[in-house]
Amino acid sequence: MLRFLGRRLTATGEIPRRFKGEVTSDMKRRPEGVRIKHTVNGNSVKAYDKLYTERAAVLRLEATVNDAGDFRVYRPKEGGPADDLQWRPLRKGIADLHRLSQVSGRANERYLDALASVDDSRTLGELLARVTKPATWNEKRVRALNPFAPEDLKLCKAVSAGEFVISGVRNRDLQRLLFTEEAASPAERRKRCARVGRLIRMLRAHGILQKVNGTHRYQITEEGRSILTAMLTARETPINRLMPEELAPAA
Repeated sequence: MLRFLGRRLTATGEIPRRFKGEVTSDMKRRPEGVRIKHTVNGNSVKAYDKLYTERAAVLRLEATVNDAGDFRVYRPKEGGPADDLQWRPLRKGIADLHRLSQVSGRANERYLDALASVDDSRTLGELLARVTKPATWNEKRVRALNPFAPEDLKLCKAVSAGEFVISGVRNRDLQRLLFTEEAASPAERRKRCARVGRLIRMLRAHGILQKVNGTHRYQITEEGRSILTAMLTARETPINRLMPEELAPAA
């Protein structure tokens, strides 16, 4: 939920120690359907199961911002010069309504993306069919991704780290996660930068990463999120959980 509502996690997906807020989730059943609510410091994302029938249902999402100061908006200081733009606390009012709409919309989008990556009927083989074959990027051949090779698995875990969900990942961010020791020289740093650049190019060629316009950051695509979620989940799932129930050994 921290990710959905714009909060960063550590590289290992844990809550930062400096975070002192409250995170809660609850579910209520009502005559018109089920309501699930996730709250961080009074701000929430809610999902409603509306108009449910045996044939179909309408899922409605709603983001509610009660503590606007928990978010930031790029604006001048109140009463200050108009060109003194900085990231300042979001105001609860019509002055920052455009930013409030962005924050709420993106929270709903991230929540829906997470639901979509879970509710996917495709097999692991179907998801990985394209990325496990060589691809082409700017008329240059790019190697296939080997999801279960240690180096590629480490790369996929790195780009999926919780701290990059909101703002995206950079070359130097991946260097920090892929190399355990500091570079011994400027020449070594350049080699690492070039190597990570080639890995980013590979992930872009396979449709897993896309560049954020005007920046040196990259975001995971919708299809890439499904691929990485399926791959990393299967990697950690016990064999008996992958087998059909009728073939699984008795407990």
